[in-house]
Amino acid sequence: MDHRKLGNSELMVAPIGLGCNRHLDLGDDAAAASIQKALDLGINHFDSADMYGFGAGEIFLGKALKGRRDEAVIASKFGFVRAEDGKMSFVGTPEYVREACDASLARLGLDHIDLYYQHRIDPNIAIEETWGAMVELVTAGKVGALAISNATAEQIRRAHSVHALAAVQMEYSLIERGQEAEILPLCKELGITFVAFGPLSFSLLGGEVTDIEHLPGDDHYRRGMPRFQGDNITANLARVETVKAIAAEAGASPGQIALAWTMCGAHDVIPIPGSRQSHHLEDNARAIDIQLTPDQMQRLNEAF
Repeated sequence: MDHRKLGNSELMVAPIGLGCNRHLDLGDDAAAASIQKALDLGINHFDSADMYGFGAGEIFLGKALKGRRDEAVIASKFGFVRAEDGKMSFVGTPEYVREACDASLARLGLDHIDLYYQHRIDPNIAIEETWGAMVELVTAGKVGALAISNATAEQIRRAHSVHALAAVQMEYSLIERGQEAEILPLCKELGITFVAFGPLSFSLLGGEVTDIEHLPGDDHYRRGMPRFQGDNITANLARVETVKAIAAEAGASPGQIALAWTMCGAHDVIPIPGSRQSHHLEDNARAIDIQLTPDQMQRLNEAF
């Protein structure tokens, strides 16, 4: 699998990565095997965060990559803080930036994080202060490249003025198109790679979901999404029929078509679908070989 430069950095990553939000337990053999399978396939970009399992995700990833760390580009994030009462807040003070990074390094078992994101923006502090502390992490050798997640266009510009961004990460898929208005053009202008989480719209674009009851009963996160409820899921599934039709033409799965769409457009987009199952990972990886025709791209864009 060919690798490419990640935005304004020296990091080289595959055209598709692996989102590790659901990789939390090393005791889950399937999840651990998927990390090894990703490396075997040439996928080297692993995206985690300190809030995934409130540290469990980083512990899992560090152990799962033991012995193969040099093959991997490891991304993590900071910014969420959970109070004793369970309430979440966004913190970006310089003191917390340093504290969060050291804690992530300890959980990962590393002395260096390749790609470090500000996960959410602290509304009570100037973003330049947060990023000043992040630059210190680069200078200290604790972090390689810097990135930002779920930020406005103005916040991206301000962060980029402090230190060139390697990546901007937000949700993006055939169903979630909001980033096309401002964020994707801005990334193209500034030479930033856009990292797309949720590129399969949390399985909705994979062609297997037929109604909300298809989701596990304890999957409160997805079951709470409006896209899976009422008239919304009916309308979304009607649009997925176009994905299925194009998949049949291309001899591919609907998920591969949805992923190929993110990679065949005019912008530098790297999707990071999450998968705990090796066979899903293999299916996703093959999406890089699909070149959608202009007609197919147009039909997908019009359908959604």
